[in-house]
Order: sequence, then C-alpha cells, then structure tokens
Amino acid sequence: MELTRRQEIMTMLREGEWTLDELAMNFVVSKKVIIDDLEHIARSVPRPSRLQIHPPTCEVCGYRFKDRAKYNDPSRCPMCKNEHLRSQRFQIV
Repeated sequence: MELTRRQEIMTMLREGEWTLDELAMNFVVSKKVIIDDLEHIARSVPRPSRLQIHPPTCEVCGYRFKDRAKYNDPSRCPMCKNEHLRSQRFQIV
C-alpha cells in the first residue's frame, strides 16, 4: 500500500530535520502545498509527539525569529535588513 504525501512527510520529519525548500523539491510541488501539509500535520500528529519548528536565523547579525507562527520563510531580517537567512527547519519529536 502506498503512503500519501502527508504520511511520507511525517515519516521524513520523524527521521530528521527538513526545510520547506527541501520538502518541496523532494515532492516536486510548490511551497504552498507543503505549507498546507505541514499545517495539517501539526494538527494531526499523535500525542505525545509534536511538530517542532526550528526558527529561521539571520546569517549576518544572528537575529533569531522566535515565536514565529508562519510556516513560510521570512524574506529579510527585521534588524539588519539583510536577505541572507538560514531557513527554518521542521521535525517531529
């Protein structure tokens, strides 16, 4: 029996950390589709597990986007306005 895309994503996230870009490239779908899948997975992952989001970080000044509720990556740093950001990573723990 074949797994659905969301089931495959959940398996991958249990095995390690993945960025939004990596997931989108792996499944050859848009980031928006992956964001929808991640939102659904966050609500449906069985307890006590949960979807953990490692926040994006500015590579220039080190600013960390804490408490960010959005699943998409920010375009630039609010502190130094630089666009070189380390993408947020997702994992099921």
